[in-house]
Parts: sequence; structure tokens; C-alpha cells
Amino acid sequence: MRNLFLASLAYACLAVPGALAQQDDRLADVQARMDAPVDTTLPPVETLTCDQMTAEMMVAGQRMNSQLDPNFAANAQALQDQVQNGRAPARGTEAAAAEANRQRVNTIGGQVADATAGIDLQRMMALSDRFAAERCPTPQ
Repeated sequence: MRNLFLASLAYACLAVPGALAQQDDRLADVQARMDAPVDTTLPPVETLTCDQMTAEMMVAGQRMNSQLDPNFAANAQALQDQVQNGRAPARGTEAAAAEANRQRVNTIGGQVADATAGIDLQRMMALSDRFAAERCPTPQ
């Protein structure tokens, strides 16, 4: 999951040449958060119950949701629709279509990076992995 997240942000860094420095900063920020030392004031993930993991992930999810750009859903849906429909650009407009796709991916990657600010991504991934390994029930 970590590699997928970082790969999507790395791809977004290639999106718009003028925004490359900003994307490098975002990617570096996310990487720094992933590499940050473990917060020793929190109980180790390995000691948490399913209920405790659920609560901690829900709080992080609520924080991410509150920080998420309101246009994120529309941007992601537009990209998904385009991919699923497999619409090929008209002849001669391939470069413009490719640039539009890169800009859309850049926007989505930036929105995800901004929404996860202040969230311990390393801990969230560890919680998610342990939650799955323990086969904890998903809240309804």
C-alpha cells in the first residue's frame, strides 16, 4: 500500500513541468512522514485490540475527510470514467489529452497528499495490515 501511494505521488510529480518543484516538495513531505520515527507515546500497534484499531483508524479517516478537497470525488470520478470508457483522443489531440490526464493525476495526487497532512501514515499502514491479519470485523 505504501509503495502504491508513493508511486502515485511520484507519477503525479511528472504531471506538469511547471509544478515539478511543488510536487517534489509534496513527495518529500510524504516520504518524510513515512520515515518519521515511531511515536513512543502511543501504544504499539501489536498490542491493540480490534476495537482500538478501529477507533484510531476512524479518527484518522475523519481528519483526512475534513482536510480533503471538496473536488476530490469529482476529479477521481472523472479520471475513473475516462479510464473505464477507454475513450481514445481524436487524432492529433493525443498530446493535449495526455497533458490533461497528467494534470488530473497531479491534482488528485496533491489532494491526497494534502488530506493526509498531520496523519501518521506509517502507523496507519501498520494498523491496516494488523487489522487485516487479525481478521477484525469491519464496522457497518
